[in-house]
Order: sequence, then structure tokens, then C-alpha cells
Amino acid sequence: MIINVTHRQDKVSPAVREKIESWLEHAQERFDMITSAQVTLSKHDHLDEVEAILHAGGKEITAKAEGQNLYAALDAVSQKIDRQLDKMHGKMVHKKGLPKKEAFLVEPESAVPDEEIELEGYEDIDELLEKVS
Repeated sequence: MIINVTHRQDKVSPAVREKIESWLEHAQERFDMITSAQVTLSKHDHLDEVEAILHAGGKEITAKAEGQNLYAALDAVSQKIDRQLDKMHGKMVHKKGLPKKEAFLVEPESAVPDEEIELEGYEDIDELLEKVS
């Protein structure tokens, strides 16, 4: 996974970079579909702002949050991204309807049991099909 962390007004401290990388590694372990991440930090009107863009499963996931300090904003963004990843993972895992293998195993109520069909004595498949239907 490629992680790119930038700060618009200042340099990124090692502690902040470590927090971001540990959060993204934990998310990668849980969902295993993140290919790259871009995290941008900035400061506006005494509020810290964090914007995260993740590429996962062929889609782009974006979240933005503000907080009184940088760590609060990082926690808010990580929660937003984790919810989106969880929803995306749920859609990929749980599909509606029966899988194709199981669809053929379900017998309709009007099906004739195998014991009632005798295959011997029928030369033509058409005769057998008439007997069954």
C-alpha cells in the first residue's frame, strides 16, 4: 500500500505520520483492499483539517473532518473512512439472491421424484419427456 502524507503549512511530525500509518495498516488488515492513500493536513481559523483519499477495490473513498486539534480530526476521518470501507466490504461479500450453484439444487414442488420415473423401456427421449410432464 502506498501512503502519502502532506501538510500544507508545516512539516508532518513523526508522531502524526506514525498515527496515520498505523491507522491505515489496521484498516488494510481488516479489509485487505486498500491500494493507496493520500492524507492532507491543513489549518484553517484555529481548526485543524484532515482530508483522506483512499483507493480501494477500484473505487475512491474520500472523507474530510475538522477538529480542535490534529488528533481529534484524525480520529474523525478514520471513523468516517472505516464506515465507508465496512459498507463497501459488506456489499462485496453479501449479494442478494441464491448463488448459481444452489439455485439448481432447489427442487420445485411440482417435480416428479426419481423413484416414479422408470428409464427402462423408453427408446425415444420424447416419450420419456411426455411421461415426466
